[in-house]
Amino acid sequence: MDSPSQDDRGAPDNGAPPSSWFGTATRILNVIGTVLILLMAVAVNADVAGRNLFNHPIPGVLEFVGLAIVAIVFLQMANTLREDRHVSNDILMQLIATSHPRLSSLFYALFYLIGGALMVLIVWFVWPVLIENYVGNYYKGTFGVIQIPTWPPLVAIIVGAAATAVQFLLLAWRALQRAFPMIRPQS
Repeated sequence: MDSPSQDDRGAPDNGAPPSSWFGTATRILNVIGTVLILLMAVAVNADVAGRNLFNHPIPGVLEFVGLAIVAIVFLQMANTLREDRHVSNDILMQLIATSHPRLSSLFYALFYLIGGALMVLIVWFVWPVLIENYVGNYYKGTFGVIQIPTWPPLVAIIVGAAATAVQFLLLAWRALQRAFPMIRPQS
């Protein structure tokens, strides 16, 4: 019986192909999140300069930052999970993986399924809020000064959570294949 491959932290290798359409999609979402970070940095620095040099802040920066932060988190979440770059503490799982690698893989599959279910719940509960915000033309800011619609960050939450749910399910499937080698596709 071959043991599942593991990275240097003891976590099972996610087995993700180096390039796939879904991997490309998660990287694109990650890039969009990075561009938002850069825009946010430029806006905050311009606002600080405007406040200090001209005693005139830029309207809407606080609203933009508040909306962008949430969008950034969800846009980058799937790729972070795919690349295994999230913060984790796998000490117990390393101990289990050393003596019982298949049990460790089964635990990982369970964790990934729970993560996927939570992301599906986020999509389920945010969807009606998105519709309400879009139809109601809700915005942040001051009427006549700056109005930032609140629905685009909700779209980012739904797209990011859905992509993360898919990534969790892919990881769960790979972990189940390691836990039960008989379900691996024959090559």
